[in-house]
Amino acid sequence: MTGMSFARGGYVALGLMAAAAMSACGGNQWAAPSTNAASAAPGWLHVVRRDAYDGVTDDLVTGGLGAAGVSAATTLYRDPAAPTYAELRRAVIKRPPSAANGFGRLFGPNVDPATGRVAGTGRVAGDEVLAYADDGSGTQMAGLLLQVPASFDAQRACLVAIATPGSQNVLSDMLRAGYWGFTHGCAVVWADKALGAGVHDIDAGRGVGIDGQLVSRGARLMQQDDAATRKIAAAYPNRLAYKWADAGWTQEADWGPSVLRAVEFALFELGQRKWPAGAVVTRANTRIIATGFSNGGGAVLKAAEQDTRHLLDGVVAMSPQILPRNAAHTIFDKLTFTNLYNACAALALPDTPGASGLTHAANRCASLADAGLLQAKTTREQAREALDKLHAYGMQPEADAQIAGGALAEQSTLGQASQYGRFTAGDHLCGLSFASVDAAGRPRRPTATEAAQWYVTQAGGTPDGTVVTMINDADPAGPRKSSLSTSASTGRQDYNFDAAMCLRELSVGTSANAKRVQAGLQSVLATGDIGGLPTLIVHGRADPVEPPDFTSRPYVGLHSLVSGDAANLRYIEVTRATHGEPGATATGLVPLTPYQLRALEAMWAHLANATPLPPSQVVRTSAPSGMAGGKPRVEAADLPAISSSPAAGDRIVAVRGVVKVPD
Repeated sequence: MTGMSFARGGYVALGLMAAAAMSACGGNQWAAPSTNAASAAPGWLHVVRRDAYDGVTDDLVTGGLGAAGVSAATTLYRDPAAPTYAELRRAVIKRPPSAANGFGRLFGPNVDPATGRVAGTGRVAGDEVLAYADDGSGTQMAGLLLQVPASFDAQRACLVAIATPGSQNVLSDMLRAGYWGFTHGCAVVWADKALGAGVHDIDAGRGVGIDGQLVSRGARLMQQDDAATRKIAAAYPNRLAYKWADAGWTQEADWGPSVLRAVEFALFELGQRKWPAGAVVTRANTRIIATGFSNGGGAVLKAAEQDTRHLLDGVVAMSPQILPRNAAHTIFDKLTFTNLYNACAALALPDTPGASGLTHAANRCASLADAGLLQAKTTREQAREALDKLHAYGMQPEADAQIAGGALAEQSTLGQASQYGRFTAGDHLCGLSFASVDAAGRPRRPTATEAAQWYVTQAGGTPDGTVVTMINDADPAGPRKSSLSTSASTGRQDYNFDAAMCLRELSVGTSANAKRVQAGLQSVLATGDIGGLPTLIVHGRADPVEPPDFTSRPYVGLHSLVSGDAANLRYIEVTRATHGEPGATATGLVPLTPYQLRALEAMWAHLANATPLPPSQVVRTSAPSGMAGGKPRVEAADLPAISSSPAAGDRIVAVRGVVKVPD
């Protein structure tokens, strides 16, 4: 069903050549999996391809470019309209974090996470197994990638399971923190949570397969052939569908099992291999840590809650998208609220990054006032009122500098609504769709080259806003890029106020569609019960995407309530840290990634040496103190360590559902 010609267990020629090179350069005597009939593969497992890399011409982490080379300009494709898997893979990997935020200096595959010293090129020899899990429906296919470094020691086996952030494919987060397991000689297995770069051309009947290649309708990973979708496609040609938004099921409900299936896949694969001295990899002799960022962080927490087979030894979650049953607001509710008010509120913060680019923000203020959602009369007063509403709702003032940059959140809001309500492209929710556009923002056919590179340009699993964007099909003048469109009810270019109101109703209203969304939200509530599994949560206080007040803080409180004295969760909140790493213009903020890596080191020390986990605490960072090219640069001194004995004024305390976090 993948459109690939490789049989299960088959290797491409490159893989065999690289395997031989690995052996010659001193790696373990790597071999293809044996055919052990006594241990059959899980019925849901389908292997797509196997490749091995010598750590010189290509590798597991940097695509053969090295930590320095991933930032350099290189030719990505011999034929841009027909890229190979190897070219697509390298192009996805070649998206390093910002050097100003510390990549290559403070963190990265060339930096020893235990000492912080730069050492080596970051290239890692080893092999990969690309696969997917299929529940039998042909719609929920979840991408899996197992990476086994040449340094893997089956007699001291360890495995790091990573749930990808956002809707990204299994290669997209490699350079941020995905390499950490290799620094300890661990295998790494990735789960895309049944999201990935699932882009589908409805008219052409083709989409992106697990390996990034375009495949035909019969081999697609998400069917879009229902009558409703065909009707919409006839009325609105040149439209694209996304697995993330249009699959017709609630992927979040399967996040935990998706991570656990990835572990099961890895244990099966490693257990079939021939290792030196007759070593056999089993669950009993393998240390397993699960980690993830954003909704990947939520996925590993859900996996911990659902780990009835004890497949995990520890969990590290960074900025998790998690919905505790005791949260004041859901992230979906937050998205619908901020999507209404952010653009207007940004006018109250004119010097913040991105504010000057919101040319229709005043129109959004006017539309809010006309709808009775703002009472102020002047644009300036309306902007201040909108900002006050955001603060009253629970958004941290520390995140104000990012309001303008996140003002147009319609796409994320639609995606969550579609997932929770189990909608497809055929439902045409809120009159929104996806397409490539011309210079005027009108939908057009994607070019052959654009389609061939969707796995790269849409690696986040969502429209990138350039190659593919959101369309307002209700614009009175005809379908147009939503951010440029006119709202039918207001007659203004106001960033599609009508769609923003429609999406808000799905969270707070009583329509049939709203009830579907609200029921879906109830299906993904977290229990807070991780069964005593050692767990570290790391969250940035200035996170505007997954604000800690709506995610980590209530989850920590819920855990303390359900676990009592058996609580084994520690919470690290980092000041000035945003969601992942700050943009180049977001001065005063620091990256959170180094703290995920430090938390992983702390978890390793706990599991390997019985070192106590650090207490829950606030880590107080400093604004970037360095300069490079006339712009701020984060330095090591700006990022203090997670303390094994924090000061009393920095300790976070969670008792019987109440969480006390120092200012």
